[in-house]
Amino acid sequence: MRYVCGMVLTSEGFINASVGYEDGMVKEVAEGEVNDPVMRGYVLPTFIDAHTHLADLRAPLDMRMPLEEVVAPPHGLKHLYLRNARPSEIARTFKMLSRRMARNGISRFIDFREGGAEGAKLLRSVGPHGSRPIVMGRPISLRYDREEVEELLVHVDGVGVSSMLDWDEGELVALAEHVVKKGKMFALHVSERVREDIEKVLDLRPSFIVHMTKATIGDMEACRDADVPIVVCPRSNMFFGNTPPLADMIKSGAELALGTDNAMISMPDMLSEIEFAARILRSQGVKDVSPVLKMAIAGGRLILNERDGISIEPGTPCDFMVIRSRGGDPFTDILLRSGERDVRMVCIGKRCWRGWR
Repeated sequence: MRYVCGMVLTSEGFINASVGYEDGMVKEVAEGEVNDPVMRGYVLPTFIDAHTHLADLRAPLDMRMPLEEVVAPPHGLKHLYLRNARPSEIARTFKMLSRRMARNGISRFIDFREGGAEGAKLLRSVGPHGSRPIVMGRPISLRYDREEVEELLVHVDGVGVSSMLDWDEGELVALAEHVVKKGKMFALHVSERVREDIEKVLDLRPSFIVHMTKATIGDMEACRDADVPIVVCPRSNMFFGNTPPLADMIKSGAELALGTDNAMISMPDMLSEIEFAARILRSQGVKDVSPVLKMAIAGGRLILNERDGISIEPGTPCDFMVIRSRGGDPFTDILLRSGERDVRMVCIGKRCWRGWR
């Protein structure tokens, strides 16, 4: 059996311990450190990047363009790029980014994948050697076509669309009902550009929603009451001049997760995202920023209905990473003082690899 040692994140918080693992399983978590561990540092579960659009990495972003002109379908800049990009180019992007994400401690990512069934299949082609995609596909056009949706659902984990503002309400309701009836996840962007009617959104029975930068605390409480998690993407929001109301989100009691959003704006780097989120929380008067780490670790797992892996416990599959310790408080070190080159080791199932050197 092999061991990693240091401050280990368990259900009781960080404790000084050793984690023994073998054959893809955590076998032991014992207080104190063993001799000659494979690695020392902060030992914690991997991150889940709960919202990405990886395919637009190479889109030629015009910094002068407002949010709607960049991302809104069907004529936003990113959509023009995706329609003209070669599938082989996008496939290379997926493979490169998924491997980079895994090295940075991201084990899964929830991608809103454009391009219908063919787009979803392209994302599935990334292979087993990087971060695993959770594919949230979408119809090619902003309309409901039963046959198209049936074909799409064969290749996806769920359907993730843009905003209600982009759709005819009846078409979107029909799409959501079809997806939910088939037992797949349904999700959408909400209140990113302007505040939207949260009751109409929740009537769609989404598995989760993304952004809520223009939402009220009452909207967030409605999500809490409906058990609908909110995925926040602070770096992307701030790029377009929208500060996410993180303090209100935490105060509301809604389940929260973190995502990195469009790769053309923010690389899928969760250590950068958690640092950004922590600093926003501080600027909004919140002194305890430790909930940000929960958002990065537990939030995505709750969306995926994965209760194991929220902390390091014996009898669970290996799904952890080791981050360099700087000798301070673990939360402060991880949230404010760590970058991608501080990820020293990642272990997912039977696959373990060293991070950046």
